[in-house]
Amino acid sequence: MTATVEPSVVRAERFASAHRPRVEAALAASVGQLGPELQWVEQVTAQAVGIGGSSGGRRWRPLLVLAGAEALGRPVDSVMDVAVAVELTHTASLVLDDLPCMDDSAQRRGHLATHRVVGTAGAILVSVGLLGIATELLGRHPTAGGRNAAHWGSAIGLAGMSGGQAVDVVRAGALRGAARRLHRQKTTALAQLGLECAARSAGAPPEMVTALGAYGRDLGWAYQLADDLEDAAEDRALGYAPAPRDPATHCRRLLRRAERRLRQAPGFAQNGVELLVAFGRMVVPAAAPGPFAWGR
Repeated sequence: MTATVEPSVVRAERFASAHRPRVEAALAASVGQLGPELQWVEQVTAQAVGIGGSSGGRRWRPLLVLAGAEALGRPVDSVMDVAVAVELTHTASLVLDDLPCMDDSAQRRGHLATHRVVGTAGAILVSVGLLGIATELLGRHPTAGGRNAAHWGSAIGLAGMSGGQAVDVVRAGALRGAARRLHRQKTTALAQLGLECAARSAGAPPEMVTALGAYGRDLGWAYQLADDLEDAAEDRALGYAPAPRDPATHCRRLLRRAERRLRQAPGFAQNGVELLVAFGRMVVPAAAPGPFAWGR
């Protein structure tokens, strides 16, 4: 029996196919302005980001930001700076994750990891450079720039992504309470950042900013759960927190809660809301099995 694919999921896939080239072009422009003297820096950075024929992943984070603009009834170009900033921040975190003092990964996105190309110091500087471009992009919005840049600093700081990764590096035994909540920030902080900054940049009222941010937070947590569950056996061997007995059900419940809250929030364009919902189901494979699950 052939599975029926939801029309909203088909629309989300078409949306991604249509806008991914625009995201790639904007990413290339953001890191390609250093001049001939620093061409080698551009080349290394472009490879890290996945530009120019390299594999940059599915780009679900920037595409989610653009889908947020659809839910707000705004043109996607109005939030492209946010989309690029989110992807550059994500890439910077990957460059750091791959370092010998972290995960010590030899490859990333089908190529040598950045530190294998330019050394550990070079990789750290590339990461810092990407973070600098990201905050510059967020900060230059004429009205929302200051708030978005401040939110970005919080999202990557010790109360956000950096703190969550620190817990991941040094944790011992099962995570509970505040440590577990901080660990979630590895992924939830960036997804929440993207949608909230998009809403501010689009001029949305505070209640819509909050609603989109809550959706991004829950989607990011569902994604992190699904990602962690792939390595559940290794986690248990290392004494990490035990996995839920039924991970697919756990992820679906989390997404359903996020979807319900988003649909109940006033002021959104219904078609855009359904687009965001479809993206969520595609991003988290445990909640959307099949050929349209493309979160990895």
